Amino acid sequence: MKKFLYPLILTLILSVAVPATAAPAKGPVWDTVEQTEGALPMPQDAPLDVAVREGHIYISTTQPVKVEVFTILGQLVTSKTVNPGTVRLSLGQRGIYIVKGAGFARRVSL
Repeated sequence: MKKFLYPLILTLILSVAVPATAAPAKGPVWDTVEQTEGALPMPQDAPLDVAVREGHIYISTTQPVKVEVFTILGQLVTSKTVNPGTVRLSLGQRGIYIVKGAGFARRVSL
């Protein structure tokens, strides 16, 4: 009886102890939605516009700007220099993020 029971128990233990591999999380993806040629005058009160739609962050600017995205805990997720126009950022994970650029910071929820 032990001859048949031990392999069965070992198989059960290994099947429970070794978890299935989880799908890898998608990294940040920057897509250009609209590109504006040449620099336009930048308003003083809004160096860039940040909006959230359908799980994506849309960033619009009228001049090249370095944009950084942080988790709510302050860890850098991604950064990129954005050319004039609008870009769409897909982060792959829901959460609360801080978008910084051109002396501007905004909290966004995905």
